[in-house]
Amino acid sequence: MFPAPTPLLSELMASCTGRPLLLRGRALIEAGVLAYRPRKNGEPEILLVSKRRSKKWGIPKGRVEPHLNFGELAAKEAFEEAGVVGYISPNSVGMFRARRRSENPRTRELIEVWVYLLEVTKTRRNWPEMHKRRTRWVSCQAAARQLQEPMLSALCHRLAEPVRVS
Repeated sequence: MFPAPTPLLSELMASCTGRPLLLRGRALIEAGVLAYRPRKNGEPEILLVSKRRSKKWGIPKGRVEPHLNFGELAAKEAFEEAGVVGYISPNSVGMFRARRRSENPRTRELIEVWVYLLEVTKTRRNWPEMHKRRTRWVSCQAAARQLQEPMLSALCHRLAEPVRVS
């Protein structure tokens, strides 16, 4: 059972657009998570995870598994790659496409990542990929600069905005 979404989360989920058409080829479908937690002053900070094949920072994500829905998969990846658990949004808050290296160095795979928000409530001391990846918490502004994907950057900026109560 998911808790009722906050006004910000409801707004973000409502603004998620449908799946755009593929221009060429097929994409590998993945679920990813933008994990955040409030600082002591109430401002959110974003979790970044090191990528395994480069020195860049990204978000936890992984290929769709038939026995998990996208939200469950996103939460699973957050735990495996960064050791965090918490409340996952029941719906995607956005999607982006990217190309990444495949096993064949001459080709790149097209991936389509459906992003979920995870409000982190606990950080575990041990997790499956703790010796393979680094993690760090940064401000929304720093995360927006470091994440290469425009949709993720925009989401970070949106999380930094004060919550509007109607």
